[in-house]
Amino acid sequence: MHPDLAHCLTLITDATAGLDDEQAKVRVDGRWSIAEIVEHLDRTYSGTVKGLQRCLENGAPRASARTLKSRARTFVVVSLGMFPTGIEAPKHVVPSGTVLLSDVLARARANLETLDAATLAAVNCFGPGPVMDHPILGPFTTAQWMRFHRVHTRHHHRQMIERRRLVAARA
Repeated sequence: MHPDLAHCLTLITDATAGLDDEQAKVRVDGRWSIAEIVEHLDRTYSGTVKGLQRCLENGAPRASARTLKSRARTFVVVSLGMFPTGIEAPKHVVPSGTVLLSDVLARARANLETLDAATLAAVNCFGPGPVMDHPILGPFTTAQWMRFHRVHTRHHHRQMIERRRLVAARA
């Protein structure tokens, strides 16, 4: 597995180690639970897989032209690794809140493996250029997609660790 995607799996595993389904579904201060955060991450992984598979099926990338704004946003998030806070998640990656941690962990692991394979196939088919757009940040290459997922997962890892602390303090 690509190192960025393997790191995503390590972060999720670290943040959820020893939690049971009940602990993971506790919401703190009206914010997503740990299970919901993992579901959100899984939805981003599977969404990227679906997008790459569409590109492969169509035999062409689905990336728009890069703009100065998209280049700046991509630089901040992907190159600098700074994930902005306070941006609402696109609707298709908002968690349903109905999944068990044990189930969503298995799906996330499987989707990271599938994402790894889809990324390799896209690089082999289309080369290193932009392959498809991120819904907020603009066109990404496959390398940028993997790095994005690493930065995004790291952002949510911090939240999961804080949720664990708050849940433990309540117990």
